[in-house]
Parts: sequence; structure tokens; C-alpha cells
Amino acid sequence: MRIFLDVGAHYGESLDVALDPRWGFDEIYSFEPAHSCQRVLRGFRDKRVRVVPAGLSRATGPTTLFGAGALGASVYADKANLGSDVGQETISLVRATDWVFANTSADDEIYVKLNCEGSECDVLEDLLDSGAISRITSLYVDFDVRKIPSQAHRQGAVEERLREQRQHFFTRDVLSGLAGPPAVRAWLTMASGHTPSGAGRLRYRLGLHRPPSVWLTVVANRLTSVAKTVLPRAVVQAARLIREQMRDRRTGHTGRPAAHVQADRPSDALQAK
Repeated sequence: MRIFLDVGAHYGESLDVALDPRWGFDEIYSFEPAHSCQRVLRGFRDKRVRVVPAGLSRATGPTTLFGAGALGASVYADKANLGSDVGQETISLVRATDWVFANTSADDEIYVKLNCEGSECDVLEDLLDSGAISRITSLYVDFDVRKIPSQAHRQGAVEERLREQRQHFFTRDVLSGLAGPPAVRAWLTMASGHTPSGAGRLRYRLGLHRPPSVWLTVVANRLTSVAKTVLPRAVVQAARLIREQMRDRRTGHTGRPAAHVQADRPSDALQAK
């Protein structure tokens, strides 16, 4: 069985890439401890998706997530881009080794994306110590520990251990600085190749696998872009004004700049890819 583990799923930016039928994944697990993100992930319309409401780490138990729901949320309070006024949330962690041995087999082909804001070293050290790393076919690791003063020293040691184990892994440096969904797509292209698949291809291209609210927002924005090229400018401006007024009524933030109202929303995150 071909399996994709999306560790640090956020709003599903990498999940959106993994659902492409070309990769041929049979099961896709999205690990996300933040409750606000879990609600979005459960909206994806594909039977292969399993949302795991926890983060992976080196031990099972509760902990505090700083900046819960934000793109840079971390279990490490000294992460560089968290700022001084961040929300906190008690979340669940699961030991990586326990989960891998309980939910996969030695015959599975497993691809793991790790973008978990500093917890990647906790996950990798646990898998290396237990030997469970041998079940992983390929890894993409975004080493966010470099942004955490108390943890930055761990990256070099972990990378060295991965090389000693001859583990197949990619980082942003290997992918010429690519990050986010483009990096995941480049990694899968090089690591797994393209599996021919006609089934579901049109549905994927139309974005019908996405949560309905996200799909509608993306379609509306694309139609607006098309309208700008074919309709008189006055008509486009009037339509934009109406859309902003409707958004203000929904959010209750009348008068606030549109960019501020839209910050860190699922639709923005998926369009950014």
C-alpha cells in the first residue's frame, strides 16, 4: 500500500498536493493538533483522507501549542516568528514510533512530509532510535528548528544520522529553496515518480476534493480575475465593492482593510500554492 503522512497539515496545503491522483496514494493521514485547522481538514472530500487530531513527537501526552491555528504554531515558545501575543491551546501528541508500528506494515511504501515547526527533530530522533525509520520510503523535512534558538543545534546531528542510515530524504536546500506546496510537489516528483491515473483526474483539476467553502472562494476569485480582463473597469470595481461589503457583514469587521480580514484563512492558504 502507498501511504502519505502529512505531519503538520495546517489547512491542508500539502494535502491538496498529495490528493493529486498522479501519485497513486491509497491512504493519506493528516496530523494536525490545532482544533481550528482540524475542522478545515475534515472538509476535504476524498475517502483516502484520515485526519489524526494530534501531533507526532517522541512521546505520547498533552502539551501546549503556542500560536494555535497560525501558520507558525509550535510547541516551542521561543520560536522566532511567534511574537509576544499569541494564543495557546492544549493539544495531544502521539509518539511517532508507536503510530507507525500500529498503523503501517513493513510492506507499505510510506512518504512522510514533516513541517511541524520544530517538532521534526523530535519525530526523526524517535524513529531513528527505535528503528521505525526503516519503514519510511522517503522524507521531506522542513527544518524549522533553525528558527528556534533552544533547538537549532539539533538539525546537523539529525541530518548526519539520516545519512548514516542511508535514509532517502529531501530538505529545502536540496530543492533549491522551494517551500510549502511547490516543495512537496517537487519532492514527490523526484522521489515517487508519476503513477498513471485517469480516475479522479478531472475531479482533482476542478478542485472538487476541497472543502466546499474553500472551493467556492477559489472559484469566485478566479472568475473575478477573468472578469477584470473582459468587463469594463467600472463594473469590476462595483462588483468588488459589493463583495467586500458582504464579507464585512459576515465577519463583523466593517471598515477594516480587506487584507487584514483575510489573513491566514484556508482559502488564502490553498490559493497561495
